[in-house]
Amino acid sequence: MKHSGLAGLGSRFAVMLGGEVLQSLFHLGLNLVLLRALSAHDYGVFAMIFVLGGIGLTFVRALAGVPAATFIPQARSVRAGQAYAVTFGSGAVLACLVLAALTTVGLVPVIGGESVAAGAFVGLWSLRSYLRIALFARRRVAIAGASDLAFTLGGTAMLMLLLRMDGTGLLWEGLAMLAAAHGLGIAVALAAAREPVRIGLRHTRRRYRALRHSFAWSVAGVATANVQAQGQILLIGVLAGPEAYAPIAATLVLFAPLRLLGGVVVNLIQPEMAAELAKGSEGHLRLVLVASTALLAAACLVYGIGLAAGLGLIEQHLFAGRFAGEPLGLIALTVWATVTGAMLYAAPKTLLETRRAFRSLAWTALASAVFGMALITALIVLVSPAWSMAGVAASEFVVLLRCWRAVASGGGGAPPGLVPHPERWLPRFGKGAVLDRRPGSVWPDQDGAADLRG
Repeated sequence: MKHSGLAGLGSRFAVMLGGEVLQSLFHLGLNLVLLRALSAHDYGVFAMIFVLGGIGLTFVRALAGVPAATFIPQARSVRAGQAYAVTFGSGAVLACLVLAALTTVGLVPVIGGESVAAGAFVGLWSLRSYLRIALFARRRVAIAGASDLAFTLGGTAMLMLLLRMDGTGLLWEGLAMLAAAHGLGIAVALAAAREPVRIGLRHTRRRYRALRHSFAWSVAGVATANVQAQGQILLIGVLAGPEAYAPIAATLVLFAPLRLLGGVVVNLIQPEMAAELAKGSEGHLRLVLVASTALLAAACLVYGIGLAAGLGLIEQHLFAGRFAGEPLGLIALTVWATVTGAMLYAAPKTLLETRRAFRSLAWTALASAVFGMALITALIVLVSPAWSMAGVAASEFVVLLRCWRAVASGGGGAPPGLVPHPERWLPRFGKGAVLDRRPGSVWPDQDGAADLRG
């Protein structure tokens, strides 16, 4: 990779990491406030709603984020790139509305009217996550950084107001505050982009139909991955109960910076991988893969050592002795193993996603989920909930081994059907767009305009 390319990649990484650090600090502060103010049961409920938000976010990423990160960098003109943004942005808006409605209705029996705030939080968080991915794909990282800053500052101001209240209805107020902060971040990003907000559902439906084969396996892969990762954590909460889940949730919060670093790396390298695959640059692709994995491995090692050294102070001061009777050292070790496993397969999994190996990823996630859930159930029933994250860690290492094996066996190269060579084009689809022979692959025509104007 050329020096200028590495410099550009490094500058984008710095901006993206800065935004993630701000968000991580805010989430940590919010969780610490709620941990001290809420009962163990209510904090466990809040943490489980947070997991639901993460699940919804990944579905929006599969339906709109991954396609945006894959197709926008390969667009042959600015106009075509904007058209892709309209297409996948429209899909993201629709998906987020559905998620918000389902969350609201589904949580009514659990938290009553507070489910409205929970639904708004899940929908707006998912939409802002997609918007960040689209901005990264269009190399507009400064706008994404401004959105992160607005979310963090706005959320912090709201949190300070929250602290001045009497604590009544704090669960609802915390969820409403998060929803408002995400909405503020979205508004700032759209204002800074200085582009009209365009939603074109009619054209979007036609274009998604052309991609239905790829998207079917993409969504299947996300569904199984959610069962394998977030679903297992929810299983712990359901089997152990919100009160027993609370110390696990609090420990998971401590690892939010590592998870967010992984998100930064994925958002950064996916457009790079898509561009390198389109050019057939296998050497550059391998460099991105190895460098990103080495960075994440080093971060996990350093973070784990630092956390182990300060765990006693964290338990005494940050958690205010709320979990004095819990084996936090054991919980922290199993959570660290879980996060480390996920970080070490982030880059190869991103490469496989970019190559649209969704079927293989779906089966991998399903097999690891079955293994992990069986182990989690056995650990909770036969040992204690404190050991349950060991089952999640074992599941993550199954995915780790499978992803690297797939890349080592040839998954790292550019597949022949990915690059839109003219001789592989089929007759035109609609007006100006063409399909290659790979099911679900859509490319603009040679003048770059395509029928993607929304």
